Amino acid sequence: MTPEREALLPLAPASVATSQGEPRFGTYQGELPEVDLPKLLGRWAPARATRLLKRKRWHYTFVATPEVAALFAVVDLGYSSSAFAVALDLAARKPLCDVSFLGAPGPMLSLGDKPGAGLSASFRTLGGKLAIRRGETDERYQVEVDVSRVRTGSLNTFQWAGELLVAGGPPALTVIAPVQGDGLVNVTMKRNGLLSFGSLEAGGKRFRLDGGVGGIDYTQGYLARHTAWRWAFAAGRLADGTPVGLNLVEGFNESNTEANENALWLGDRLYPLARARFEYDTKDLLAPWRLTTVDGAVDLRFQPFYVHREERNLRLIISHFAQPVGFFEGTVTVGGQTLQLSNVPGVTEDQDMLW
Repeated sequence: MTPEREALLPLAPASVATSQGEPRFGTYQGELPEVDLPKLLGRWAPARATRLLKRKRWHYTFVATPEVAALFAVVDLGYSSSAFAVALDLAARKPLCDVSFLGAPGPMLSLGDKPGAGLSASFRTLGGKLAIRRGETDERYQVEVDVSRVRTGSLNTFQWAGELLVAGGPPALTVIAPVQGDGLVNVTMKRNGLLSFGSLEAGGKRFRLDGGVGGIDYTQGYLARHTAWRWAFAAGRLADGTPVGLNLVEGFNESNTEANENALWLGDRLYPLARARFEYDTKDLLAPWRLTTVDGAVDLRFQPFYVHREERNLRLIISHFAQPVGFFEGTVTVGGQTLQLSNVPGVTEDQDMLW
C-alpha cells in the first residue's frame, strides 16, 4: 500500500450520526471525539426501555516489553459491571497475577463516552483499582492499576503506574458498523503501536515499561443479545526496532463492506487489512492458532502459554470468554513490503456471550 493509497482512508467524523440521525457506517483514521449514540434516530435508536439491555461499553489496555506483558479491561453491561487485570512474565512464560472483579452498575464503574482525548475509564472496589485516563489536551494515556494482596490472593500486590504516548505515534482506527441480528450499531476506536513508559510490580517482581509498546480498545454499541467473535491484538517491535501493532477480528464488525477493524500499525502509519480468518482448537486453546486474511497478506501463527478465562452461567446471562496470551510469528504484507513478525507479544480471544 503506497502512502497515497493509505491517505484514502477518510478522517473520523465529528459524530456517529448524520444530521438526519443515520449512522455514518465506515472505517476511518483518527479519533472520534465522542461516541454520541443518543444522536441516532428512527430505526437506529432503541426504545428507552431497552437501552439498558442493549448498550455495552468496554475499554481494554495492553502493554508489553520483552520481559513482561500487562493488560486490563473495564466493562459496562448496563445492568452489571466487571473488570479484570493480568500480568505475565514473558521470559519465564508464566502468569504473575490474574484477577477478576464483578459488580453492580453504579459507583464502582466509570466509563465515559470519549474514546480518545478526554477518556476516563475505571473500576474501583475494596482492594482494587483499574483506571486509564487522558485529559482533553494530553498526549499521553495515564494508567493506574492498584490491587491489594487480599485481591490477588497472594503475598504480592499488583501495581502498574504507566503511560502510553500518543504524540508521534500512528493514528487511531475508528469503525462504525451495523450489528446483525437484534443489535443496531457498534462503534470501536483502537490505537496500537504506542510507546509505553512506567513501572509494574506483580508476583514479587518489578519491571520497567519504558521502551515497551502498547495499545487500547474502546468499544460501545447497541449489541445483539447473542454476540460471538474471535479477536487478536498484538504489540511489539520488528527486528529493526520499529514499533508494530496488530488488530484482527472475525465474526464482529464485518456485516458491512465499508466497516472493517482489521489493521496494522507500523511506525507512525496505519494500514487497513482484509477480512481475517482464525483457525484454532476450541477444546485446546493452548494449541497453536493460525491467523490469515482472505487476500493472503497476513499469515501468522500464535503460540499461547496462558489463558485468562471468564466463565459465567446465570441462566439469562451466559458468558464464555477466553483470552490466551502468547507470541505471534509470521508475515504481514503492507505498503509493498513483507514484514517478518517474531516473538511479538499479544492475545487472542474466543468469546461467546448471551447478554
